[in-house]
Amino acid sequence: MSGTNAGLSLDCPQTLVEECWKIPGYRYVSYDNSGATPCGTSSINGTPAGVCDRPNVKVTSWIINGVNVISAPFNDGWDECGTPLLSDLAASLNTWDPFAGGWTVAVSDTCAYHLRSRALPPTGTDYGVLTAVDNDTNETITFAPAETVVQDKFFRRIVELDCQGQTTTRWTNDSGATVPAPNPAQIVECSVQATPGARVTPTMRVRPRIKRYTGAVSSPNFDAIGSDLQSVTLTVLAGAVQVRAVGSGSSTGGAPTAYADDVTVPAGVTLTWGVDGDSYDLALDGSLIFTGTAAGADFLVHWTEHTYTDTD
Repeated sequence: MSGTNAGLSLDCPQTLVEECWKIPGYRYVSYDNSGATPCGTSSINGTPAGVCDRPNVKVTSWIINGVNVISAPFNDGWDECGTPLLSDLAASLNTWDPFAGGWTVAVSDTCAYHLRSRALPPTGTDYGVLTAVDNDTNETITFAPAETVVQDKFFRRIVELDCQGQTTTRWTNDSGATVPAPNPAQIVECSVQATPGARVTPTMRVRPRIKRYTGAVSSPNFDAIGSDLQSVTLTVLAGAVQVRAVGSGSSTGGAPTAYADDVTVPAGVTLTWGVDGDSYDLALDGSLIFTGTAAGADFLVHWTEHTYTDTD
C-alpha cells in the first residue's frame, strides 16, 4: 500500500486581532484686534484695520452656528490697546458664549497678543463674526475668527500569527503603511470621544540669547527681532559703542512723547534694559541699536525673549 502523508498547512500569516486607535485631534478658534493676521481679522467699516481703545461700543451680534447669540444689543467698553482691550473683549465673549469656549488672551510668535478658545474637538461649534458699533464715532467694528485644526490621527494595531507559529504585533497608519508604535500615553480607542489633549493656554518660556560683535559693526534693531523682548544687556569689552534708542510713549494716557537717545559708551561699562514684570509692561518697545565706533570695538549683547508653543 502506498500513498502520501501530507501534513496540515495553515494560511499564514494569520491576523488574530485588528484594533483601531487614535491620537485625538484638537482645534483652536482665535480672534485678533491687529488687522488681518493668521489669528483673525479685525475691520473698521469693512476694511481690515487694528482696533484699539474703544471704551464705548454697542455689541450688536455674534454669529455662532449661523445664529446671533446676542439676544439684544448692549453697551460695553474695550479699553486701551494690547492686553487690556483683549481682556475686556474676552469677558464679553465668555459672557455670551452658550458653548463655553473658554476665551483667554494668548500670544504667539505669529500673531503676538490675541484671543483664543480653549482646546476644542477638531469639528464642532462654528464660531463666526462678532460685530459692534462705536457709539462715539459710529464706526462698525467686526472681528472675524481664524481656526487652527489638528485632525485625529488614526492607527491600526494588528496581531498576527506567522508561518513559524510566532505571534507578532505591528502598527499601521491610516494609509496602511507600517509605522512605529505610537506613545501609549497619547492614544485612545477610536470609539472613545476624548477631550482634546492640547494645552488650554500656550506654554511661555524665556529664551536666553547672546552675541559678540567686533569692529565698526552694528547689532540688529532689537525692536524688530521677531519676539517679545524681555531684557537686553550691553557689555563693552574694548573701544566704544554708540547706543541709539528711538521711540515714543506716554505714561499719562495723553499724546505720545517722542525720544531719540544717542550715547557713546566706553569700555568697561555694562548697561541693561528690561521690563518690570507687571501686566502692562509685557515687552520692551522702541528701536535699540548698538554700533562699534571703530575697528577696535569689542562688545557683547545678551538678551532674553519669550518663546511660545501652542501644543504639547
